[in-house]
This record gives sequence, C-alpha cells and structure tokens, in this order.
Amino acid sequence: MKSMLMIAALVASVSSVARAEEEDPFADAVEMRHGLMLQMATDLGKVGAMAKGEAPYDQAVAARAAANIAAIASVLSMDQFPAGSEYQASADSYALPAIWTAQDDFLVKIADLNTAAAGFQTAAATDVDALKAGMGALGGACSACHKAYRQPEE
Repeated sequence: MKSMLMIAALVASVSSVARAEEEDPFADAVEMRHGLMLQMATDLGKVGAMAKGEAPYDQAVAARAAANIAAIASVLSMDQFPAGSEYQASADSYALPAIWTAQDDFLVKIADLNTAAAGFQTAAATDVDALKAGMGALGGACSACHKAYRQPEE
C-alpha cells in the first residue's frame, strides 16, 4: 500500500511539473537567465566588497570574479530572452517588453556590458585602485540595461 501511495505521489508530482511547463513554456529560459544573473551578482558582491574596503583586496579572488563576470556577459543573448518571456507573461520574469520592441538597443547594451566586463577583467587583477575605477563602467553597463529593460522587484 505504501509503495502505491509513493507511486501515486510521484506521478502527481511529475504531472504538476509537466503542467507548469505547459503553462509557461519559458520557465527554463527565465530560470537560466536568473541563474546567470545570480552568479554575476555573487561575483559583483565579492569585488564590490573589496572596492568598498569591506573585504581586503585579494588579486586571485578579484581576477576569478572578474573572469566569471566576463564569461557570463559573453553568453548573454536573445537566447535567454525568448519573445513571450516578459514580466507578467512568464512566471518569475522581470524582463520588460521593451527588450523585444527595442531589440537593437538591448543588444547594444549587452555589447556594452561585454566591453565593460572585459576591461574590468584587466582592472580587477591589477590592484584595488584599478578595481575601484573599473567598477564604475561595469556598474554603469549593468544599470543601463536594468533601468531600461527590467521591471523592478516589488
């Protein structure tokens, strides 16, 4: 009897996951971009703490975090932002519809992030003063995209 209940629970669980994916075909794309942004935020937190003097400058940690940021920036594309995966149309999405109506500008902002991240990679591995200087361009690139294309969290 226990095994029958366990099987029934498993089938119900699998069925609810399948229904959720049917209801939101963009769940995987949204989860992927959240994961990329979470990793970027984690690495920005490390170098940000160093820039603010909240953590000692560690060249190895800063270089690794900057390399991660550059790697993430390099894979951002419309692949993570399929049309239809916008705020209130796809669960957990904060992407604004402007991404698709102003796609050329969105792609320019991704290119700007790549440029800033590449420069930051060199700066972060140099010393704390270069890291601080590099944070401005990187933060500006992140902010420019988020202000135009991301719904603020409520």
